[in-house]
Parts: sequence; C-alpha cells; structure tokens
Amino acid sequence: MQAPDHSSDPPRRPARRALPGSIAAGASDLSVAFEGLANPTRLLIVESLAATPEMRVSELAELCMVSQPRMSWHLRILRKAGIIRTRRDGREVFCRLDRDAIAQHLRAFVRLVSARTDPSTDALIQSLQPINEGIS
Repeated sequence: MQAPDHSSDPPRRPARRALPGSIAAGASDLSVAFEGLANPTRLLIVESLAATPEMRVSELAELCMVSQPRMSWHLRILRKAGIIRTRRDGREVFCRLDRDAIAQHLRAFVRLVSARTDPSTDALIQSLQPINEGIS
C-alpha cells in the first residue's frame, strides 16, 4: 500500500494574527498609535478613560458592551500603541490613559504635517504638553 501523494496540495496560508503587523512587531512609530485608535470601541475606551483617572477592565467591558476577553484584546492593542497603561491590583486590572505618550504622539503628528518653515509649529508643539484633564 502506497502513501497518498500530497505534492499537488496547495500550500497552506499562514495563520492570521490577531493584531495588525506593525503593532504585533512592537514598532514604535506614529502609525502604531493611529492603528490603535482605528476602531470605534477603542475610541469609546479612550473617551471613557479621559473622564476619569482610571477604570477597571470589567467596568470598561460593561460600558462598551463587549465580553471580557474582547475588552482585553482591545486594551492590548491600545497598550502596545502607547495610548493606555494598565496595573494589576490582586485580581483586578485597572486602566488609565498614558497622557505623556499621547502628547508625544501629538507632537510627532504636528511635526509631520507642518511645513518646516512655519514658525508657529514650534509654539504649537510646545503647547502639546501632557493633558491632565479628568485627573483630580
């Protein structure tokens, strides 16, 4: 009895990754931050975190009406994009905006879209210090 000949089988495609390539690779350029924000649920997370110093993951999941695993997936993308930070306290995980990193992303974006000869660019970049609204 001969073994079946599999040489004519089409090649298998690589498994799909859950994260966009640049985020999964850990790239730290501006495109990663924008990729992290390119989803309505993630924008709602950012908007919610902007109004409070921090929130529990379970609160965010309830607010966004997504399951806990799906919320963790969104938060991982935002964390890798440098938009949020998380901390664990026992079994609870708390999230907050990484305002310093967000300000850095904004400054990089302003530099990218501004004309090199525009003197107002420097003043605008300086004004983009970390935003502390919502923090008591």
